[in-house]
Amino acid sequence: MLDANVAFVYRAEATLRYQNGRRAEDGEVAGDVGEVLVAAASPSGRRVAVAYRGRDGTRVVAVDAETGTVTDVRYGAAGTQYTMAWSTDGRRLGVGFRPAEGAGGVKVLDARGEVRDLRCRASNRFVAWRSAAEAVVSDGVNFYVVSSSDCATLASVSSVGRAALEYAPSGARLAYLQDRTVTFTNRPQPEIIPELWIAGHDGSGARVIADYQSRPRNAVWAPNGDRIAYEVVSRRWSNTTHLVIYDVPANSYSYEASEQQLGVPSDFNACWSPDSRRVAHERTYARVGQGMTYTTRHVVVRAGGGEKVVFEELIGEAPGEMRPAANAAPCRWMGPRHLLVSTRRGQRLIGVDDGTVRELPADRPVLAATVPGGAR
Repeated sequence: MLDANVAFVYRAEATLRYQNGRRAEDGEVAGDVGEVLVAAASPSGRRVAVAYRGRDGTRVVAVDAETGTVTDVRYGAAGTQYTMAWSTDGRRLGVGFRPAEGAGGVKVLDARGEVRDLRCRASNRFVAWRSAAEAVVSDGVNFYVVSSSDCATLASVSSVGRAALEYAPSGARLAYLQDRTVTFTNRPQPEIIPELWIAGHDGSGARVIADYQSRPRNAVWAPNGDRIAYEVVSRRWSNTTHLVIYDVPANSYSYEASEQQLGVPSDFNACWSPDSRRVAHERTYARVGQGMTYTTRHVVVRAGGGEKVVFEELIGEAPGEMRPAANAAPCRWMGPRHLLVSTRRGQRLIGVDDGTVRELPADRPVLAATVPGGAR
């Protein structure tokens, strides 16, 4: 039975399909889907770009979840690798492609629905849109701010000596890890520990925001680039991570590290709402009761100084099954008011304001979802 208040794109066996409950539609949008290589939902969740492998090569399409309309972006040879990113307003899509043999490049789907070559000669990875006129691309070593009309270079940043270099979705700022050699009095050899740095889009004004003592990792930018969330290892609690939110303009930090009613929380896997106002993340509590070791899982949404639990489940009831891996799939915002969450009993689209929970197919991976006619 179709949910009348949701439309989504999903994979079913060797096809891509869409459902729109309001229009009572359930149809195929692409066949011969051997493997989904990359999928990127637009900020609203209404559209999704999908790169997939078929019998005769690879294909990139953009699909509208409400109408099932498909736009072909690129056909490629087998073995081609793809990167892709939507603009923060969801009107433009950039796609980088790297074939196993021969030259790669960058394609863009513009606001008019037209596909064109960006005409990059060396870059074959798409990173972010800065505006309708500027984009960020990469050749795998260097990152370039370029003109979106002809790929003319406006600024460049090298990744040499920097790891996990990540631009904000708006292209406003970048973050990266840089190793520091630290000597401890109780250890015979120095230890190399990464620190978290941020800089302007062109690499200017670089500064460290989390030093080696916190062992920062998994940094995630808010779309507008004004805040960044990252995980740190707790200095007080073992096997525990905290989520720090750093406000760049205010030069201020916030995090939750106190023991709560269910125990000591471990926070990780952050994702930002497309309007940059809220951040959601996983939270787990390792617990022991009645001879069993298990974990309580929460999905938490933070805004300002407050937070709200929008989902809860018990996991790992059997001994030996503990908290989810720290590299588990992160949460996904589908517009500014809905979260797409994977649970042990299937996928859920959660309204973070009104608490509405919509069940989605458990055995069919959902790639994008939206509430037709609602606020996005």
